[in-house]
Amino acid sequence: MAMCTTLRGAPLNRAAFKAAKPQGVRAPASRVTLVVEANKKVTKKTKVILVNDIPNVGREGEIRSVPVGYWRNFLLPNGMAKIASDAILAQIRRKKEDEIRKKLEEKAKAQAFANALATIGKFMIKKKTGDKDQIYGSVQVQEVADAILLQTGQNVSNCEITLPEIKSVGTYECSIRLHPEVVGTFSVVIQKEKNVLTVKASEPKKAKK
Repeated sequence: MAMCTTLRGAPLNRAAFKAAKPQGVRAPASRVTLVVEANKKVTKKTKVILVNDIPNVGREGEIRSVPVGYWRNFLLPNGMAKIASDAILAQIRRKKEDEIRKKLEEKAKAQAFANALATIGKFMIKKKTGDKDQIYGSVQVQEVADAILLQTGQNVSNCEITLPEIKSVGTYECSIRLHPEVVGTFSVVIQKEKNVLTVKASEPKKAKK
C-alpha cells in the first residue's frame, strides 16, 4: 500500500488521512450575490403658517411642515399659507401667551363673582299670591337678573341663568354659568307682595241752598 506524507512524524495512509480531515466544514460558496437597496428619495419640507383652513392639512393659524413643492405650487400662489420665519413664530408665541393670560383673568373674574353670589346667598323677589301662597304667573329669568343687578351692580346674561320651577313662595336654589369652567350658585327667595289698600277720599258735601 502506498504511503502518504507523515503527520506529526508518523506515517499515514490515505484512509487514515481521510479520517483525520475535519468533518462538517463546507467550502466557501463560489459566488456571493449582493442585494443593493436603492437610496430612497428624500422629500424636502418647510414650516408654514396656515392662513386658511385646509382639509387634511390643518386649521387657520396652525404651523405645519409641508413639502416644498406643495408650498411653492399650491399654498403660496393661492395665499393659503406663509413661511414660518423666526420673527413670525415669536409673534405667534406672544399672541398665545396673551390669550392664555386673558383666559386666566376671565376665569379669575368669573370665580370672584361666583364667590360674591355665594356670600350674598339670597336674592329676594316679591310676587302677588293667591290661595295657599301660590304665586300668580311665574318667576321670569329677567326678574332674577334684575335682583342680582340690584344687589351686586353686575349685569348678567339671562340665558346663563338656570331656575327650577317656581309656583309658590319659598326659597329655591338657582345657578348661573359665568365661565366655561365656573358656575355660581345662589338662592332666590319668593316673598308675598303686600296688598296696598287704596282709600278713596270722600267728596265734600255740597251746602244746601
